[in-house]
Amino acid sequence: MGQIAVTHIGPDIHSFGGTQSVIRVIRDNKIGADDIRVLSTWNGHHHLRNLILTARAGAALARTPRGTIAHFHISSGGAWLREGPLIHVAKLRGLRVVVTIHGFDIAEFAQSRPRLVGATLRRADHVILLSEDARIGVGQVAPSVPTSIVANPIVIDREAPGAGTTPPVVLFAGTIGMRKGVDVLVSAWRLLLAQGIEGQCRIVGPIDDYTPPPVERLSVEDPVPPDQIPELIRSARVVALPSRAEAMPLIVAEALAGARPAVATPVSGTPAIVSDPKMLVPVEDPEALAEAIGRYLRDPGLAERDGIKGQAHIAATRSPEVIGAILRRIYEECGARPG
Repeated sequence: MGQIAVTHIGPDIHSFGGTQSVIRVIRDNKIGADDIRVLSTWNGHHHLRNLILTARAGAALARTPRGTIAHFHISSGGAWLREGPLIHVAKLRGLRVVVTIHGFDIAEFAQSRPRLVGATLRRADHVILLSEDARIGVGQVAPSVPTSIVANPIVIDREAPGAGTTPPVVLFAGTIGMRKGVDVLVSAWRLLLAQGIEGQCRIVGPIDDYTPPPVERLSVEDPVPPDQIPELIRSARVVALPSRAEAMPLIVAEALAGARPAVATPVSGTPAIVSDPKMLVPVEDPEALAEAIGRYLRDPGLAERDGIKGQAHIAATRSPEVIGAILRRIYEECGARPG
């Protein structure tokens, strides 16, 4: 079997965000390929800087050896305007193109902008989605392009201590806003306080469109660098993500990979991540969220058992080895040639 070279194109891996984390994990663990390079097109909301990054990525793609896979990572609306022209450059160069769509709203976006999405994806040799809903949405505008549902790879924290050894802390880590349901978490925490719960609620991340009010034993903290996420998860007994919309939330998989149970809502690809249906609660239901979180805060043994089961589930379904084999097969089917 020949060596496979892949260039990943997307947001800067040192900036904040789930797509960035995915690319970084792929690069650091050489997932799916023998030679991996990363080109950045976005690093924060600075249009001129992003334009320069995109132009540099285009120049680099124009010099990339034929036979390389150009793997694009597209999330939000602006990414279509940046990565779309670069996909055209890659095809002109004779590269094989794989696109992973990370955005949670791709089905709606494709419906509202069918010409843009369809024209972009029809240049791809393969499109990777994170959920069946996303695949259906893409199929409506680019029906001839091969697609696959592939989970984001997650590094397993095999050295993590059991959840039962940690204090009764519930952790939220991500963008602090309404889409992530942080307001619902605050309401659930107030219910738990009224029940006399022990412990703490930590909300960690950048503020978006919701700022949590002052609440007893609830802290709002700045985001941490990506390499500190495993240690942050180790500090908690349970991780909560009561989102209203998601694609395939990394923090839920990262929590389970760190042997911590997660409580989340059954939106898009989330149900496939958790190892036990009781970790799922209805959207916008603070009572159910409080009950699920409280169960783990009050019972460290249950948290430890469910965390261990969750870790085994993640290792079997989305470890670097598992996802690496899937991506390698996709690359080979696209016609990757030895570099």
